[in-house]
Amino acid sequence: MNLISKLYQREVVDRIKDIDWFDYSKSISPFIVELDPTAVCDLACPGCISADVIAEKNSFNNDRLISLTHEMIEFGVKGIILIGGGEPLAHPKSGEVIRICGENDVSIGITTNGSFVHRFIDEISEFSNWTRFSMDAGSNEMFSILRPTKSGRSKFDKIISNMNLLSKTKKGKMGYSFLIQTKADGIGIESNIKEIYNAAVIAKDSGCDYFEVKPTYEYRNGVNHALMKHEQYLMDEAREEILRLDDLEDENFSVIQAINLEASLSGIQEIQIQEYKKCPSTYLRTLVTPSGLFVCPYWRGKDKMNLGSVKENSFAEVWQGKQRSDVMNRLNATIDCNFHCLRNATNNTIHEISKKISQGDKLDTCETFDRFI
Repeated sequence: MNLISKLYQREVVDRIKDIDWFDYSKSISPFIVELDPTAVCDLACPGCISADVIAEKNSFNNDRLISLTHEMIEFGVKGIILIGGGEPLAHPKSGEVIRICGENDVSIGITTNGSFVHRFIDEISEFSNWTRFSMDAGSNEMFSILRPTKSGRSKFDKIISNMNLLSKTKKGKMGYSFLIQTKADGIGIESNIKEIYNAAVIAKDSGCDYFEVKPTYEYRNGVNHALMKHEQYLMDEAREEILRLDDLEDENFSVIQAINLEASLSGIQEIQIQEYKKCPSTYLRTLVTPSGLFVCPYWRGKDKMNLGSVKENSFAEVWQGKQRSDVMNRLNATIDCNFHCLRNATNNTIHEISKKISQGDKLDTCETFDRFI
């Protein structure tokens, strides 16, 4: 989770050096791509922040998803994260995407609800650098409330079974993600806070390498990424539960707190001030979906931040094309991104690195240890 230290990897610094910040027709590839293979999802989570996207049921067709994967690799992408939108492993060709990446030295990460891991167990076990299960519950009963299927049934036991299956053969890391939710999120119950400890125990017993606790967000200023304001007594209760997790940590199991979790627990609602117009993260990372490329996941499905369609055009054509140029020239992070952005510290550091490079200052770099900047 230390995103700043990752920026000083020599491979990343070299990529920053090569960025043309003004002529988008000469743009080198992003370092990391977040890829939505599909907007289809088998769950019907209340309050889903991607509900509008999922409603479209849009997917890459099989051949295009495979050719797109090759295009991104040939263009110079170094890491791909399968994510959504929908459930990425619901796409029948996701396993092939994972294999192609692994066989071409492209790092692969997977964010999944866990329902379909068994379908691609060989590819995930062999090639995934990390696989994170989005759970938010520590019991079948809570899971059926927060992450039900469209019929209202729970896949909790099946997903835990998939965790146990993957734990036996995985080469990469496996994690259990827990999003703290309360009545402020409109979930119909007071909170899932009392499930935190039990969920962490299940994660450890199922062979996970880490348990991640995360805050929730609300829709504000046109973006699904303002920290949700919860009742403070509930956040105090959550803090107590998180402290209990210390007893579970050992050399094989870690507890991770998301970057903005402390702000959420403390009830901090101030808006970040991005003191830069150009967002350097949008040069190093991008989001690719069936509906188009978007500057980042915060703007998933928002037309004004759509860089172009890769259904009709190659990845390089979109990345170096006029539509992306127009959007990037229009994007003003100070105005457009006045919310809690996980990349704010990253952006400030990249600006510092770029300044040092332009001045010829010496940078202390290190060898690659984690491409997921």
